[in-house]
Amino acid sequence: MPMWSKIAAGLTIAIALLGIVGLKAYSERLGPLIQAHGTTYYNGQGPGAAPVQCKTEGEIVSAIGQVHAKYDRLADDELKSFWQRATELKGLPPMDADTLYVITEDDQLRVGETVLFIGIKRNCVSAVFSFPSRLYRELATSPGPA
Repeated sequence: MPMWSKIAAGLTIAIALLGIVGLKAYSERLGPLIQAHGTTYYNGQGPGAAPVQCKTEGEIVSAIGQVHAKYDRLADDELKSFWQRATELKGLPPMDADTLYVITEDDQLRVGETVLFIGIKRNCVSAVFSFPSRLYRELATSPGPA
């Protein structure tokens, strides 16, 4: 076998091996997304969700007191008018809650940048979310619908 054919065969094998290694490395990037909190599952795969335990309004008020938080409590007509302003001004979807606790400050977590909303429906927490505090102040101080 001539020398040039040995060199060509060696280069062909080296290029083929590099291609296989590159393909394997690229295909691992296309696998399931693994995040800091675990694996993302697709199409309903993975473990089932555990049922959420109901936290009553009394437990929420007690927890708010433990962190020495300042809060606003919105219920009935006050809650309806607040949420109507939020829908009209910011396009927020309707909220299914009888009472809304808005934690405006506490000892450590909210240094005036966000507020925490806790919605309660039939004496059970139904929603928890947060907004920037400037948005809450804007919605709370804007005039009601005409």
